[in-house]
Amino acid sequence: MSVFTQQLNPITGKLEWGIQPEDYDYKQEVARSAYADMLHDQERNDKYYEGLRRSVAELRSRGQEVNVLDIGTGTGLLSMMAVACGADSVTACEAFYPMAECARKELTANGYADKVRLVPKRSTEIEVGPGRDMEKRANLLVAEVFDTELIGEGAIDTYRHARDVLLTEDALLVPSEGTVYAQVVSSKMLQRWNRIQPVTRVKPGSKEEEVLVSVPPCVQQCPGAAAVHDLQLSQVPQEWFTPMSHPLPVFWFDWSGRQKDIPCDETTRVKFKALASGDCDAVLMWWDLRMDQDGEVILSCAPYWAHPDLADRCWKGSSEDIPWRDHWMQAVYYLPQPRTVHQDTTLTLLSAHDEYSLWFNIQKDESEDISEERPVCECGIHIVNSRTRLGQLNDPGRLEIYVRVLERYINPDSVCLALGDGCLMAVAAAKLGARHVYLTEGSDANRRVMQEFITTNDVQHKVTILSEDVCDTSVEQLVSPVTITFSEPFFTTSLLPWHSLYCWYMRNSCLHLLEPGAIRTPGTITIWGLPVQFRDLWKIRAPLHQCNGFKMDIFDKLIESACEEADERVEPQPLWEYPAKARGQPICLLTLDLTATIPDSPVICADSVTLSGHGMVNGMALWADWHMTDQPEDILTTGPTQPVVLDQYVSWDIYSRQGIYLFRQPMTIEKKMPPRLHHSATFLPSDGTLVFDFQIQKLSESDVHSVS
Repeated sequence: MSVFTQQLNPITGKLEWGIQPEDYDYKQEVARSAYADMLHDQERNDKYYEGLRRSVAELRSRGQEVNVLDIGTGTGLLSMMAVACGADSVTACEAFYPMAECARKELTANGYADKVRLVPKRSTEIEVGPGRDMEKRANLLVAEVFDTELIGEGAIDTYRHARDVLLTEDALLVPSEGTVYAQVVSSKMLQRWNRIQPVTRVKPGSKEEEVLVSVPPCVQQCPGAAAVHDLQLSQVPQEWFTPMSHPLPVFWFDWSGRQKDIPCDETTRVKFKALASGDCDAVLMWWDLRMDQDGEVILSCAPYWAHPDLADRCWKGSSEDIPWRDHWMQAVYYLPQPRTVHQDTTLTLLSAHDEYSLWFNIQKDESEDISEERPVCECGIHIVNSRTRLGQLNDPGRLEIYVRVLERYINPDSVCLALGDGCLMAVAAAKLGARHVYLTEGSDANRRVMQEFITTNDVQHKVTILSEDVCDTSVEQLVSPVTITFSEPFFTTSLLPWHSLYCWYMRNSCLHLLEPGAIRTPGTITIWGLPVQFRDLWKIRAPLHQCNGFKMDIFDKLIESACEEADERVEPQPLWEYPAKARGQPICLLTLDLTATIPDSPVICADSVTLSGHGMVNGMALWADWHMTDQPEDILTTGPTQPVVLDQYVSWDIYSRQGIYLFRQPMTIEKKMPPRLHHSATFLPSDGTLVFDFQIQKLSESDVHSVS
């Protein structure tokens, strides 16, 4: 059986139908889950195991039998740990049917099928009593129902229901408690992902800076979105921020609900003295779990500078000293407005949460009335733009290139067509003296935001937002034919760097609006690849084989099958958060001339190179360079921002997501007999698809070892 699915092609802009297997939806959910990298987290596994061992021993010391409930069992790993620790009975519940079946098979494969009762339900649906899902209430609960915000997966409701319905009054819990920490910081760099700044330029013939594009008051005053910005904080350079407070415990959760009820909404106030003078811009957040009853086993998600296991090193540690996690990251929350303070001033950090999320604010003195409500975007720009896009709109390097290109081409007779979403350079072109500027926007929300920028900059008489489908516009509707088409390039549908080739397809659909010889920028795109060794990112696709002595082969096959059917071979990732060492030099995979018409037949480029690095190669990093003009200083890269040095970590553009291609079989490079990397890139004009293939050939063998 097969099903038809419809999805938007981000390059052509068209809705396309495809045929997928009947079970495509659930396989997609399995593939997108964080099960694999979660189970690669050895510290997590070890500390859950130790928490269970201690809790079982505690119940035994009381003379009690041990009846365990495992909520959200996944692979069944924690249930098997409980049995191995000596539990008398274990009930495991798992609502997601594919994982419940996987758990059933893993329990059988490991010899635990008759020792664990598997219930394919949500914990809130479990019935307790003779002949029901659980014969009686459990006196030991083990659960992993946490996310980056700790409570975002419904932990509060899960534990409240378990306390009231599923557990004995004296039950032990693994984990038993959770603490949320917050650290107030001053950081203009982090604010680039949140608050839009004016576009500036250096005045011609002067060293003075002037504002080219002003920010509307509604955007300046907007509190922004309260949505969590999850980041690998251990990859954030220390020079990016100034601590304004020490890490502060702001929420404490007793998961049993006995010492303190588990509130669905709560506000706390913690006083602190400002460590420096400056603006309080953001709050960094992480949490830890107490895995035993005595608080001796702590599972911490703190970044390296605040990690309890590195407390003696303080700021001298590094991200390599702590476990890597992608399932539990740290987070940044942006304050509704920056607060300017002086060193040693006593401030109050207001922290609030509902059932699923957190938010923060700063109170400068007790008489100040500040909102305790969750911030809501009022201007629209935080709703229509991702954090990545907000960063691009504030990126000085990008803006410098865009403005320089426009200054080179714009004159009083210029009629511009800006292709993209949220293209502030359309306003810049008008301010630089263009006769008229036309721009496209993909949604009503984007059009409303852009109209605010147009009005604030007083260019409404020379900037026109066209209808959504630019090909419906006739040249008679313009003041004159277009003399320059411009794209940043960015579209809200863009995920991978080359998805913005949509500007090429849009441009070709409106050739009737262009005068002969019209300037087209960007003029060229180059797709690059780099063989790398990802330090940690490989874990999101790597098989487990076993966890803490328990076989996981069935789970490995489930994930592999799901990824094979539901995932593309190349996926987007912000590689600045995921360290990778270069195992070769950048390889030019494909170049497309965007000033030409889209070709009728596929464009194929293939070659091979010798890998000269030393160590493991487990993936390819992919990116695009957009040549805005034929001048080298006008190349906009989404890849490395510093020259690539063999066997050293790569510095990536932090305002882009690069593409990653993980080898199914990593290979070690031997200097005596370096392998060759065979690569090909194919551009399919019919739907804009880019297809990559990579193979490594060991020169000491006659056969080709395929890792594609």
